[in-house]
Amino acid sequence: MAKPYDDKRYGLGEPLATMVRDFLAANYNAPAIELFREAVQEHIERRLTEPHTKERYERARQKRLGQPKKVIRLATEKKESC
Repeated sequence: MAKPYDDKRYGLGEPLATMVRDFLAANYNAPAIELFREAVQEHIERRLTEPHTKERYERARQKRLGQPKKVIRLATEKKESC
């Protein structure tokens, strides 16, 4: 069983703290982290439907992963048979 929600850790303030506490209680006392993970994922997915946000996201992701900015095509060499 999950611990009861304690807003001291997250500092959401009212009325969000009470809403979270009630929502978690209504969902079989689910852990707060489950709700927060789901909410963050849904928020990101919704915002990435905005073209400018998606573009900035992709640039930040490429920078973090150290990927080149340009597409590099790889070609295989055909060897001539002797």
